[in-house]
Amino acid sequence: MTSNLTMMEKANAGWNGAPPDWVQELANWVSEKGLNNLSQRLGYSSTTLSLTISNKYRGDLSKVEDKVRGALMGEKVACPVLGAIGRDQCLNSQSLPRAVTNSIRTRLYRACRSGCPHSRLKGGNDA
Repeated sequence: MTSNLTMMEKANAGWNGAPPDWVQELANWVSEKGLNNLSQRLGYSSTTLSLTISNKYRGDLSKVEDKVRGALMGEKVACPVLGAIGRDQCLNSQSLPRAVTNSIRTRLYRACRSGCPHSRLKGGNDA
């Protein structure tokens, strides 16, 4: 980081003094664990996380929020296949390819594409 601002100061500046709870959590984790460590845990680049904290990220903030809420804040969703899972695990499961040799992955593939309320996938049922 090229400035002397702490991550929380960066968040407060970027979010006009009122960063959402999940951005505060992200900033705290980055301060404690470092950008690279958290980048690996969440599956986002250090740049994406830094831009998110400063409210300059132009991608899908709600997806980053879901990852933070699941991986760092312990929020769960009700998966029709796996039961209660972290919001981050839900997002990760949606991106898994269909695997005809793995019955759980096949069921996940279908459930994520068949109207699951937590699915972010576009298109209808291609199960």
